[in-house]
Amino acid sequence: MTSSSVTAPLAIIFIALSHVTVAHGQGWSADVSAGRVIYDPVSANVSTNNVIGSLRYDTRREIWVYGAGAVPTGDTGTFWGALGTGGRFIFSAPRAGKASIGVDLGVHAFSFRDRVVDQGGAGGTLETIPFARLAVGTGFVEGRGGWRGHTLSFAGTRERRRVFETGLRGGYGTAFRVQGDARWVHAIEGTYPFVGATLAYAGSRVDVWGQTGKWLATDLGERVWAAGGGVSLGLRTSLWGSVRQEAPDPLYWSSTRRTWSVGLTQRLGRIPAPLVPVSRAQEDTVVLRLSVTDAPAGTVSIAGDFNNWQPAPMEREGGEWIVRLPLSPGVYHYAFRAENGEWFVPPSTPGRRDDGMGGFVAVLVVS
Repeated sequence: MTSSSVTAPLAIIFIALSHVTVAHGQGWSADVSAGRVIYDPVSANVSTNNVIGSLRYDTRREIWVYGAGAVPTGDTGTFWGALGTGGRFIFSAPRAGKASIGVDLGVHAFSFRDRVVDQGGAGGTLETIPFARLAVGTGFVEGRGGWRGHTLSFAGTRERRRVFETGLRGGYGTAFRVQGDARWVHAIEGTYPFVGATLAYAGSRVDVWGQTGKWLATDLGERVWAAGGGVSLGLRTSLWGSVRQEAPDPLYWSSTRRTWSVGLTQRLGRIPAPLVPVSRAQEDTVVLRLSVTDAPAGTVSIAGDFNNWQPAPMEREGGEWIVRLPLSPGVYHYAFRAENGEWFVPPSTPGRRDDGMGGFVAVLVVS
């Protein structure tokens, strides 16, 4: 058995939990989806169709936790379940300005039962990727370098493997976003470069995205691509789907595969206030308010495409932070910034949505 065995359970996990959807945000969400994956322990040419259910919680500080399980639709399919937690942890000094450092952490544990060979397996993955990030307006550049590893027990055999990964990432935009990635995966067999790009659009009701990339090593030159989107069916519900052409990853050395998934996401608990147009007051100004209870301690600033994303201080009036902006009618994107340099958009902010790059942005419509 090769280390590619681990990729079957993980492939569906990542498909089910990494889709782009307008329903994502802080709080609980439940998914029901269907997906197809190539299951390597049986054969590189045998596909498994599953119905998948998952429950996920996202915090305002970009920490997540989930549980997922799948039931096969055919007699030879695979049962599996998974748990995981992780997030993006950012450490910014009060005077760090637009520069920050942090680490991306992820821990996944899974188990599965292969009915063809009547064997069960279990394993897990761990990644820790420190990074340094520089943000200017709606753009950013990020340098990364860290460790990924996995372990798998199956049919009486236990395997372990790890790789060290370095890379660069950059992006620009709000509603329309473009991102480029370059990384080098350092395994015991050698170094494997990869380059890729992502283009995405996030509207008030519709999200669409596409990705493409290629491994550039002599013995690993496959292309990868993915496309998908989501549509809001209301404040709590969204429908989404994706299709992917996957290539071997030096951590797993899985076979080239094509997978798909479609699903429905339901937001649970409190949701952001609905987005409604804001009318201009006297002197053609718009007043934006932020409750003190929704903001970190210290002073608060606001920035958006109305001021080239240059933070402007807000004023404290009683239990609120307030700013008056001279805005013409139109659609604007903005976010708040804490005294320690952290960007944030509270869940109670009307028009709050995932910016697709690890944070949130709010939409303001001025009539």
